[in-house]
Amino acid sequence: MLSTKGKYLYKNGEKLFYLADTCWGAFTSITMPDWRYYLDMRKSEGFNAIQINILRQWDSSKPLKGREPFTVVEHPDGSYEYDFTKINEEYFDNAVKMLEEMKKRNMVPALVLLWSNFIPDNWIDNLHLAQNNLMPFDCIKPYVTYVVNKFKRFNPIWFVSGDVGFTNNERQNRQTAIKYYQEVLESAKSVDPAGIYTFHINGESHDLPEEFVKQVSFYSYQSGHGYSGQKTAYTIPLALREKQDYQGPIIDTELCYEGLTQMHSPEPKRYNAFDVRKAAWRAVLSGADAGLGYGSFGIWPWKDISHPEQKLEKNFNVQLVPYDWRTCLTFRGAKDLGFLKAILTKFAPNGLKPLNIDVSKAIRGAESENYILIYLPTAGNLDFNKLDLHINNCKVIDLNNRSILEGQVENNVLKMLPVLEDELIIIDKQLN
Repeated sequence: MLSTKGKYLYKNGEKLFYLADTCWGAFTSITMPDWRYYLDMRKSEGFNAIQINILRQWDSSKPLKGREPFTVVEHPDGSYEYDFTKINEEYFDNAVKMLEEMKKRNMVPALVLLWSNFIPDNWIDNLHLAQNNLMPFDCIKPYVTYVVNKFKRFNPIWFVSGDVGFTNNERQNRQTAIKYYQEVLESAKSVDPAGIYTFHINGESHDLPEEFVKQVSFYSYQSGHGYSGQKTAYTIPLALREKQDYQGPIIDTELCYEGLTQMHSPEPKRYNAFDVRKAAWRAVLSGADAGLGYGSFGIWPWKDISHPEQKLEKNFNVQLVPYDWRTCLTFRGAKDLGFLKAILTKFAPNGLKPLNIDVSKAIRGAESENYILIYLPTAGNLDFNKLDLHINNCKVIDLNNRSILEGQVENNVLKMLPVLEDELIIIDKQLN
């Protein structure tokens, strides 16, 4: 069973660092042999959770034949219409079988109950990016009640929303979102009152209405995929802790996806493993150390070149095409996050407290009971005086190749080592 205590998640009474891969289109798009292989790979890398959209992901590949959650009518132009009153039992029975495979591997499902493309007056609806398949308000309770009853035995984390925004602007209406997701949350809690609940908010935002903040088990945010918004990986948890005094668990559940377009960048460019590491380390050292959500551009929309009929939807809104999911399993960013999890388990088993570092600086740091961890996205000299630290010796991990180096400290300044990308400094308090 999952639970929360203080700033962390626990599973069967033991502290859990949530490390999830993102596979939004799992239920619609993956054959069982491929699903088993995929789970085994992620399990071997240290992942203990998978993030899944219960319904059809609006910007994903087309489903396999018969893999629709409701009775559907498809039109010649590629559009489709759901009858939300007619649930496809076979679809959800297959989802149960997929969750049983996760249970065999002791992995936690994190299930999105209702993505924002199913409700009106939000950024997806107003940009006309998704199919016009809004769920009638009176269909929410029967649907949510059904799926929570169906899946609750797997002790999932319930994402009440998917990519929803709660900020009033020309692209979305706060009150509409509150109305719809209050119905989702109340319906789910009536069936699973002891469940773990959170909201998947749209990128670079932490605007969650107070009535929901009081009801969530942990705070989920996404630093997301914006070229200029990557600093939110650490500014959001700092704001939640320092300005809003939020004392529960915080998780960046959607880091920049490895291989995805750097959205709004001056030229087409993909996020790489270094970008993922940078977002991840700066998040966990700034208060979001309850866990992380990783993703790769080919697994979350599930591109499968052996099923060409599963072409991407015409509304797909990125510049660069995704990789085949098998290629994505070779990306090193996933392994880097497994390494991050192992480092935190070893050096911060009881959690971290962020150091007071100017947020304008690229470096981030935090301390555990026995260690101080400092992340440098760019290798160079580090003057510990500027961090109010007095250090005689330390270890340095070259995060690109995961090798451990002996730090060279002179006059309280760490000299630059032959590290080409980012590095993690580990300081043993007892030796300094």
